[in-house]
Amino acid sequence: MAGPLFIAGPKLADLRTERLLTQAELAGELGMSLGGIRRLEQSPIVGIQLRNFRRLAELTRLTPGQLRSRIGASPSGQPAALVPGSQQPVSDVEQFHGVSAARTEARAGVERGQVPAPAANGQRRFAAVVDGDCMEDRYRNGDVVVFSVDAAESEGILDGRNYFIQFDDGENTFKRIFLDPDDADRLILQAWNPRYPSRTIERSRITLLARAIYRLVPDE
Repeated sequence: MAGPLFIAGPKLADLRTERLLTQAELAGELGMSLGGIRRLEQSPIVGIQLRNFRRLAELTRLTPGQLRSRIGASPSGQPAALVPGSQQPVSDVEQFHGVSAARTEARAGVERGQVPAPAANGQRRFAAVVDGDCMEDRYRNGDVVVFSVDAAESEGILDGRNYFIQFDDGENTFKRIFLDPDDADRLILQAWNPRYPSRTIERSRITLLARAIYRLVPDE
């Protein structure tokens, strides 16, 4: 099955406004929820399924090529390029699948690919797909999150921010990190979804830390 096309969400909003459509009307035409349209338009770069892209082309009376030139981001595998109509460059980053805040998982052998994201020359970054509802409402199941190793190293741990964490046993998870006020050598890991319990760990157990810096919201 073909993967999604990547578009510039604000350019989708501009095109919808140009065609005198409300978000609710566009949602109805594409068979999506109103929340889905809002998430698409609020994301600088976002994936849209081919079927919805074709429906959008028919609705706006543009050929698929014309529509892609209006709202498309650079295709995977191509050199860094500018999102049409903006000054935002994009480039590919390596993507891993299935990171969860509810359970730890082995990163070795995980399916990989590439995904376009805002360019950041020289930065060590990767992306991972959120697995499950443990980070809702901040992150939804299937969201692609871009993480920066350099941000975590240069800033130190920022209390309450979201991080990809790899442990000394090779497992990994995606959680918010809070500093333990009673012990500088310990960290409190917490999911956004309150149904999941928090966890306290020793700092020394972390072998890789990368802060979440960007979210690519998938189409429905």
